Amino acid sequence: MTPPRRPVVRLIFVTLTGSVSCRNATNRSIFRVLLVALAALAVLAAAADSASARVVSFHGYRLAIPSSWRVYDLAREPATCVRFNRHALYLGIPSPRERCPAHEVGRTGAILLSPLAANGARSSGAASAVRLPSAGGSATSFVIGSAGLVATATWSRDRALVSKLLGHRLVAGGLASGSARQPSRGVVRAAATATAPRAHSAEAVYGGLGFDACAAPSASAMSAWSASPYRAVGIYIGGVNAACSQPNLTSGWVGGEVDAGWHMIPTYVGLQGAGSCGGTCATIVPSQASAEGMAAADDAVSHAEALGIPAGNPIYDDMEQYSAGTSNTAAVLGFLSAWTTELHAAGYQSGVYSSASAAITNLVNETGTGYAEPDDIWIADWNGQQTTSDPYVPTSDWSGQQRLHQYEGAHNETYGGVKLNIDSDFLDGATADTSSPIPDGTFVQVPGTVAVYEIVGGAPLYVSAWPQFGGPQPVTEISAPELDSLRPYPADGTFVQTTSGGVYRMAGGAPLGVSSWAVFGGVQPYVTIDQWDIDNISNPLSHLLAAPVDGTVVEGLPSDTYWLFGSGLRAVTTATPGATQVDDAGLAAFVQAPETGGVGAETKTPPPKPVQHCIAPRLKHMTLTRARAALKRADCTLGTIRQPKRVSRHHVLRVFGQSVSVHSAHPARYRVNLRLI
Repeated sequence: MTPPRRPVVRLIFVTLTGSVSCRNATNRSIFRVLLVALAALAVLAAAADSASARVVSFHGYRLAIPSSWRVYDLAREPATCVRFNRHALYLGIPSPRERCPAHEVGRTGAILLSPLAANGARSSGAASAVRLPSAGGSATSFVIGSAGLVATATWSRDRALVSKLLGHRLVAGGLASGSARQPSRGVVRAAATATAPRAHSAEAVYGGLGFDACAAPSASAMSAWSASPYRAVGIYIGGVNAACSQPNLTSGWVGGEVDAGWHMIPTYVGLQGAGSCGGTCATIVPSQASAEGMAAADDAVSHAEALGIPAGNPIYDDMEQYSAGTSNTAAVLGFLSAWTTELHAAGYQSGVYSSASAAITNLVNETGTGYAEPDDIWIADWNGQQTTSDPYVPTSDWSGQQRLHQYEGAHNETYGGVKLNIDSDFLDGATADTSSPIPDGTFVQVPGTVAVYEIVGGAPLYVSAWPQFGGPQPVTEISAPELDSLRPYPADGTFVQTTSGGVYRMAGGAPLGVSSWAVFGGVQPYVTIDQWDIDNISNPLSHLLAAPVDGTVVEGLPSDTYWLFGSGLRAVTTATPGATQVDDAGLAAFVQAPETGGVGAETKTPPPKPVQHCIAPRLKHMTLTRARAALKRADCTLGTIRQPKRVSRHHVLRVFGQSVSVHSAHPARYRVNLRLI
């Protein structure tokens, strides 16, 4: 959204100064008159630009925005949909009761300012930082420390303007310390495989009605809609073109709704084909289509993991209608092929949503031609037919319970007194199942390795010695990909008792002490764990955190006080449905944030930072780019690289060997040497 007058004045100035001859005094006099006139016009243009701006003050922070931008006070208008495909300034915290259109995509210049003390960064969608740099559009979040605010900014072609408004250099995915999102520290994913497994439980393949909405409804709305005929719900987990904020979408929300019987359809709004979204969407660069498809898949996996959606589940790429044309079609197919290949490498299933006449038709036409085909397709054909049969897709294609059909576009429906704007779907295909495929209390081991783990809340916790469990126990053998697909931390609400007798309840990946079972009305089901995991809580093998992840909300008992965690601190917050109930005595171990600064504020007694270790990931068959990223996530460093002296330019080098064994522990930033072939 470039100011309209100033560039025009500059253009006239350049044109005249380049064409007026100064060979004599008369011409020089004329030239000087023109310069004066142009200078006056420039002053008037600047004044007009200034006059067209409006100054908004929020929590003492002043921001001048274009007068054409709308300002939304979210406290006064809680139903406002915080979406980033319109020029707007949003002030406050997106409400769980926001009402959004069913299907919104794209990004443009927009800003959300939220109080730091109340900002738990509970969103994994558009309102949190987008870590995928891309041509034409992206987002970032950062802290405005002087005002105690978190700013989320999005842009398309107007990054310079948004940057100027905020007085902050905007970098895609830049998330300042103490702000919204804490990256996952889960186990590194397995090496590439040729194909992804079908969903890991029979319940994950669902047949019946579903709906999708731009923003995940609140838990209370989902409860009300239990009276509806729908049992599946589409959720937008992220992507550079995701338009809506997601105040409700957390791992707790996902787990709670799955437990309530809902089937999840994780959807990622990545780069689009040329001509999509009326020009508001970031689009694929044809020469970089494969690389961008891989990057989108990696980012989608990170969002899925953060929401507790493990490998084995599907993620659907949302590819909107795009302009027809050979080069454009090739770019989209190249992007989607790489998307599928990379998701399979991470152990996830690949899905594609698109109009029947757009990417779906293109995929049908390319069946068997060498492109990596998605496992499931989601056909957008608003014909009102509650079936997965469609004239655009031959009966023999994606025929094994591999189809979803969006049969009706945006419309309102009301159940349990709650009205939502939705798209309607009929499913006979893969949905997400967040439950652990291995029961809690099971001891597991990867064949050929020494380490033994116990499944606790869906996560593998290290077993240091058998005597603590009364001697050797039966061990179930699982593959390395299966181990890597487990939860990074135990599920919220899991009770554990150590072999030394200590009792804890899990919240946000951290164990919070329990002083007495009476707090919870008596003894609750629990899993006995090795005391080693508590004593070595900073070691990644324990799969426990020293403090709950940023954004975790708990309810202290018996005080009934709600607390929000951020940067290892806790701050009083408003009542939050679904918050994990914990013992007040266990909360006393965490420093309370100063009331004036809130979560993330400086304190004289900050909690100690956990000790980092390099836990060597499995790198075999990875490309060098993926191996470098995997090492970084594991707190390791890329060392010496050995590779063939002569390599064909069409040959992709992959890891054949690494200098340390998989899952071995080393000091942080330990250098791992690689051999490529």
